[in-house]
Amino acid sequence: MPAIKRRQAGKVISIIVLTLVMAAITWIVYLTGTKSFAVHFYYLPILWAAFVFGDYGAIIVSLVAALACGWWMPAEPGAGLSAADPTLRNLGDMILRMLIFYVVGIAASRLSSELKRRIVEAQTLYEVARSITSSLRIRQVLALITDHAMRVMDAKACNIRLLDEETGELKLAASAGLNEDYWEKGPVLVPGSAVDRDVLNGQPEQIYNVGSDPRFQYPEAARQAGLTSLLTVPLHTKDKTLGVVRIYSKAPRRFQAREVDLLTAFAHQASAAIENAELYEDIQRNYYETVRTLTRAIEAKDSQTYSHSERVTNLVDRLATEVGMSEEQRELLRFGSILHDVGKIGLDLSDITVNNGQDVTEQAFYRMHPLIGQSILAPVTFLKPVLAVVTHHHERWDGTGFPEGLESDAIPYQARLVAICDTYDRLIHPLDPATDPGRSPQEALHEILARAGSQFDPELVAAFRRIVIQGSPEDPESSDG
Repeated sequence: MPAIKRRQAGKVISIIVLTLVMAAITWIVYLTGTKSFAVHFYYLPILWAAFVFGDYGAIIVSLVAALACGWWMPAEPGAGLSAADPTLRNLGDMILRMLIFYVVGIAASRLSSELKRRIVEAQTLYEVARSITSSLRIRQVLALITDHAMRVMDAKACNIRLLDEETGELKLAASAGLNEDYWEKGPVLVPGSAVDRDVLNGQPEQIYNVGSDPRFQYPEAARQAGLTSLLTVPLHTKDKTLGVVRIYSKAPRRFQAREVDLLTAFAHQASAAIENAELYEDIQRNYYETVRTLTRAIEAKDSQTYSHSERVTNLVDRLATEVGMSEEQRELLRFGSILHDVGKIGLDLSDITVNNGQDVTEQAFYRMHPLIGQSILAPVTFLKPVLAVVTHHHERWDGTGFPEGLESDAIPYQARLVAICDTYDRLIHPLDPATDPGRSPQEALHEILARAGSQFDPELVAAFRRIVIQGSPEDPESSDG
């Protein structure tokens, strides 16, 4: 059953139970009199209605309870209706009870609302914290934070801006609640934004009306977007200020201290996400540079193989983008493609330059390099997802490749991408220029197209054709310092 239907069914059941409970309490009061302790039983359905239905439920049930034990009820037990005294005094007792029930109901409703609000806030902060630990993609996490902050604070919009210390600009990192036209209204420069200067000094700031307050940099754009009040808190770590987090409301609003604390909590989460992402990126960058150095050392044995893996990696990244792979997948694929020939570290130069395999022994040795590469990288835990690239980039779509002779879809998808790019680069930069002068990019592309369905995945070949036609692949040799 959908959640909405479950909630509706729960409310119907609550109404039925409330009705039965009210009837039972009224009967008990009739038997024991309005001066008995039984009158206090009415607080139970009033509290229940307040927690389930809010203010309206509490008001309705409190009025019904006051009328149920009104002037017509006997004051003493067993007196019956004949003893009921419809005097002004009994009417005054009923009104007094009504007021007491009303106050209790409203108080319970407000308490229930506050508890629910705090639960939602705690759940939201927990979800944000969990997303930080499960994802190191900073843009994704910051977008989640702005969306949650906007919703839990009942705001019209929220954004996170990060400080560029060189230019003094607060650059948009994530936003929720408004279209891109507003967020791209112009650069937010700290020298021209008094409110941001104050916030970057470490203090939260709020503006009651951004349309008339000179501290706000773009009042006219805010008026056109329907924004009125603003709350901004600093985004900082122990060592430096990173930027600001803003909440915008549609109606004029004085933000309470608890709201400032809540937005500050979101800012702390964003700061933690940024720190984690920067640390992760540093580690990944160091890993990649180490791997890149290792690959260059292997390929430096022959000028014809030098930079081959980097050229292949650039091609593979473009192809992966073309077929819609995520940034996380592409990052792993970059490691796999830069390392796809790492197994050649175990081969002699003569073995590496074998093309047609006239020497059976050398050709067999050459065919071992994917397995050698796999054995080298297997102990490295974070590279396990890319072992398939290293092992299977010489498999063929028709099953005649090596080392395992896998066929069509049995070949790992990432290895299929690398196989195309690897072959294309080898056609342009042959291993033995003395016997093979190499092809032009156009000729190499035609040969790749001719091998679709036999050596390569036809769908990936079609995607590869598109990226080659879009522009000449970047050659790392021309850009290395």
